[in-house]
Amino acid sequence: MSINSRFTISDLLLNQESLQKKNKYSCPICFEYFYKKSIYQCRSGHVACQECWEKSLENKKECMICRSKVNSTNDLSRCLVVEQDFGKKECYCIYSFTDERYDTYYPNEKITFVKDEENGCKERINVDQLDTHIQNCKFKFVKCSHNGCDEILRLNSLEEHENQCGFKLVTCGFCACDDIRQMELENHLEDECSKFLIDCPYDCSIIIERDQIKSHIENECNNAIIACKYYEYGCKEEMKRSELQNHLNNINHQYFMGLLIEKLSSKLTQSHIIQNELVKKIKRSEKIKENPKYKNKWTISNYSNIISKFPNDKELQSPIFQINSNNILKSQSQFNVHSNEFVICIYPNGYKSTIGYLPLFLQGNRIEGTNIEFICKLVNVLDKTKSKKSKFQHEFKNIGNREWDWIFGWSHFIESNLITQQNGWLSKDDKLTIKFKVKLFNNVIKPLES
Repeated sequence: MSINSRFTISDLLLNQESLQKKNKYSCPICFEYFYKKSIYQCRSGHVACQECWEKSLENKKECMICRSKVNSTNDLSRCLVVEQDFGKKECYCIYSFTDERYDTYYPNEKITFVKDEENGCKERINVDQLDTHIQNCKFKFVKCSHNGCDEILRLNSLEEHENQCGFKLVTCGFCACDDIRQMELENHLEDECSKFLIDCPYDCSIIIERDQIKSHIENECNNAIIACKYYEYGCKEEMKRSELQNHLNNINHQYFMGLLIEKLSSKLTQSHIIQNELVKKIKRSEKIKENPKYKNKWTISNYSNIISKFPNDKELQSPIFQINSNNILKSQSQFNVHSNEFVICIYPNGYKSTIGYLPLFLQGNRIEGTNIEFICKLVNVLDKTKSKKSKFQHEFKNIGNREWDWIFGWSHFIESNLITQQNGWLSKDDKLTIKFKVKLFNNVIKPLES
């Protein structure tokens, strides 16, 4: 029986010649050693492994050797003495060999395993203890755990290898980067590390972090070559930074200074223009916040079908919409979140005295001290110029506490019988479109009281 993909028990047993001569520990049918096999015997004492007994009894109900009657394995007895005796025989550990197997020159001959006398396992183990030993053997072959390393080595040398492995991830002691391979650390320090200390390339005796060297050269290094501060205005002299002051003291730069003042003056004028534009934008933004508005359209599908089933005096409401009015809500903090919700409602077949007309209203919650403007346009899809537009303004003076506190608009907005596809008020797919805009004004000034 195989121990793993490479070894069988016959590869490991000591004193095989002696065992083979006794012919006591191998099955006479399959010729395999009784390793991890259940051994059974007939009444005459003839033994074989369980697998061979079962295969033989499928063909003939008799002992393979003495031909005595055997109906099933239930007629056999377990031969524990042979099993236990074989379990006490000695064998080598599979890790006593090298990791390579060497085939002999002739391919049909038996494969030869090479003993690793220097690094292999030296223990001799009882056959019945082999599995436990293999599982815990310190000489087993393992793969290095570092990503990218394909090294296979023995377990007892794994720790030493992994500590020295070039693929081990280490942390840079300067920049704290923690994903550097150990074999690349030196190159990282020499070429990449932003915090590694290096000498200034201008030999100014300063040692500085790599990511600071550019700033040092551009702003501090006394040996760095720089241009005159009036370079772009005409003075093309270059010198060491330590020599700049002498240059400015010894050469008259009055003309160049005049050009610089001219340029700065132009920039200042431009910045004033930009500032004024920003102030205007801020004021416009504040005005929008003070007077919030909402613009949208309400499309009613299957309008003809709706009005044919709609009774008089029954309203049709749009979905609820809100206006962002933070300033108003802050000044009216006693109201709940619904205080800026609105709906548009129509009576498709009129109500009370408006039968024959389409009333159109805006409905919502009251906000004390606020004016509201409602602009509504019924869209004519055939001729936009014929679209019907109306405007309504209202000031709230009292606060109600109902869900919907107010309603205003037009009771005779348009005659109901005019709303047809032929007149252009309905689209070809029977949709009625109402465009609208709602605007709030929070600029009502109350009289002073004392």
